[in-house]
Amino acid sequence: MKHMKRYFFILIYSCMMIIMLASGTVAHAQDTTSSCACSCVKPFFQYLIASHRLFTKETDHILISTLVNDANKAGYNVSYSGCPILSKNINKYFYAVTTDTVGTAYKARLGDCAIVLTTTNNQSVVFSKLLSKDCDNSGNVLFTYNLPVHKIYKVNKSTVITAVNTDTALYAEVLNSTFTADTTSSNIVAAIYDHGAAVFQGYQIKTLFNTETIAIPTGGEVISAKLHLFAKPEGFNPPAYPNAHNTGAEKYYEARTFIASCGTKWDYTTSARDLYSISPGMGIQDIVAPDGNFDNWVFDMTPNMQSDPWFYRYGFMLSNYIYLDSTVVYNTFCSQKYSDAGKQPYVDITYYPNPDSSIVAQLKVDTCFSCSTVPSSICYSAVTDTSVNIFTYGIAGNWRPYRSYAYYGDRSETDPSLATNIRRDGTIKEYSGFWKMVNGTWKPQSQDTGRWVWNSETTLFNRRGLELENKDPLGRFNAGLYGYDENLPVAVIQNAKFRESAFDGFEDYFFVGSSACDASCAVPRSFDFSSYKNNLDSTEQHTGKYSLRIAKDSSAGISASILPDTSNTFGLSFTTAANNCLPTDSVLKSIKAGKDALLPGFSPLAGKKIVISAWVKEAQACIGDTYTGNQIGIVIGRAAGNITVIAKPQGGIIEGWQRYEQVVDVPADATTLSINMQATGTSTVYFDDLRIHPYNANMKSFVYDPGNLRLMAELDENNYATMYEYDDDGTLIRLKKETERGIKTISETRSALLKEE
Repeated sequence: MKHMKRYFFILIYSCMMIIMLASGTVAHAQDTTSSCACSCVKPFFQYLIASHRLFTKETDHILISTLVNDANKAGYNVSYSGCPILSKNINKYFYAVTTDTVGTAYKARLGDCAIVLTTTNNQSVVFSKLLSKDCDNSGNVLFTYNLPVHKIYKVNKSTVITAVNTDTALYAEVLNSTFTADTTSSNIVAAIYDHGAAVFQGYQIKTLFNTETIAIPTGGEVISAKLHLFAKPEGFNPPAYPNAHNTGAEKYYEARTFIASCGTKWDYTTSARDLYSISPGMGIQDIVAPDGNFDNWVFDMTPNMQSDPWFYRYGFMLSNYIYLDSTVVYNTFCSQKYSDAGKQPYVDITYYPNPDSSIVAQLKVDTCFSCSTVPSSICYSAVTDTSVNIFTYGIAGNWRPYRSYAYYGDRSETDPSLATNIRRDGTIKEYSGFWKMVNGTWKPQSQDTGRWVWNSETTLFNRRGLELENKDPLGRFNAGLYGYDENLPVAVIQNAKFRESAFDGFEDYFFVGSSACDASCAVPRSFDFSSYKNNLDSTEQHTGKYSLRIAKDSSAGISASILPDTSNTFGLSFTTAANNCLPTDSVLKSIKAGKDALLPGFSPLAGKKIVISAWVKEAQACIGDTYTGNQIGIVIGRAAGNITVIAKPQGGIIEGWQRYEQVVDVPADATTLSINMQATGTSTVYFDDLRIHPYNANMKSFVYDPGNLRLMAELDENNYATMYEYDDDGTLIRLKKETERGIKTISETRSALLKEE
């Protein structure tokens, strides 16, 4: 007969002392910047005006790096590397303080800097109609009052000219060549083939084309002018030449195709020979050398159009330079006669119709705030003081759960065949309580292991009282790692101590609280890449918003001590003194704790195996099945000589990212562990989601949005991610899973509330 047992759970609380260790506090320093790098601030704000992002809200959490990338994609040359105000704030937020779109002053925050735009005559202006003009001697950006005009001019005329030489090389005379002109072709193409023999039928194909009349008003100022050509999907001449272009990856290839202006007027009545003889006009020519066989091409005409708005009055030519090899060179694009309107060529021009020289507003960097650590009594160590109220400073009186116990005992009713009285039955037979009153004080009884059995003991807490580590009666440890100012769990580990595991997704280094300098008395990280904070990049990421950028021939890494396994307990020394004031024998004079009372940093245990995992991406396209321009160097320090392990990424490349997973044996005599992420190739490398834990442990890690603290990704025991996507209301709409075969959408939901009629 089975015994019916009832389980009681009881928590034993222990008093944990929070030891505040700090050497200083953070002071707010004002750096008044009278001059700025106008070359970058000017195009940056012109983009904000043109793209209607001047009034970005603080709640949008838009990074400056995002705006810089978008500005460059839109054709605005914004370089933050040579601009101190942008480079120092590149991973911080931009937002408008001003909400009125019309007024005499506009204010915004550019990271830690305040930006002020004021009108010169104290008259209201529409901020969205301002045009950045020049910079004054102080570096302030000056604005005129104008609005850019953006127009699209479609190609409406083209003719393909083919010259076939029957008895001489193309680079010699063309008197005996045969010329044809095709005005119905759906191609804009240039090709050349010349064997170089005395008698050979070589050929050259070139195309002349023109657009609708590009009319820039007199006095207008061209900002941007670009010709857009789209590769023909059907290729140059299938099936012999199925690609639109040949590229540098092919043998004997040379970039010979160019785009230029036509030096002479032409139309459909011009003979084929005369069309072929038209020379390129003066000015900048563009060498067409696509990287891919079906790449589109954009020709930046801006310099030529700025020098002469009528520069392309006679249209364009796509042609070739003289070629001296038997390989065919060809580039094929769609003409205006191509069936897909989305691939028809056009010219994209933005200009100011009537520039106004009168200055109506100026923009300047008003004040920049910087945070520096200085000695201060605000953040002194109360623990090391000679006289302190331990309750005022939170040193004592902090009660935390210590152990949880379960009661194992028989019920009074043991025969299931008897009738049950649910009102009275179910009591514990010979129950013995955990606590017992002794001389007016509650004390735990001598614990009978057959009745009250403990199943969990908490061994570490962080300063916020959150559990960092616990163990069970078998000595198996579980741990949790916290980030975002120790508010959110970033990793949970089974079968490992707190000190044995580490995770860094590089997400919370820019996380701040309510103030601009919220690092007062900051607790050091146990796994810290703060020295590489300027290398955190928001343009590439495996999960979250950031990754660690490592330039070519550079590296980034950390070191940790390897220590023997020790007990997690620590002792307190209580010192008393004679009491001369109150009717008691003695009073508490001091409490002394050893170094074991401090939270341990990342320090793996000697004599164990560890697993190091990470994700990597190279800036250049991968040729083959794996990346070859990066590695992780692992060095284990020993008195008998160091051990070096070189880890390489393994497995397939998933959405541009490849995984590291390296098992490392830590000898019993090891003293240090160094991990160095290296870019060994010719391109920039990005690392993300670095994890270290014991071989027999299991880790899950979490990535949050630093702006709204929503869970963005969860990485499983193999460091593969599950991604969470939300709508503008913060509702989860999509769940994706990273697998060896790519990222798969697991579920997608949409919801809405119907309005009552």
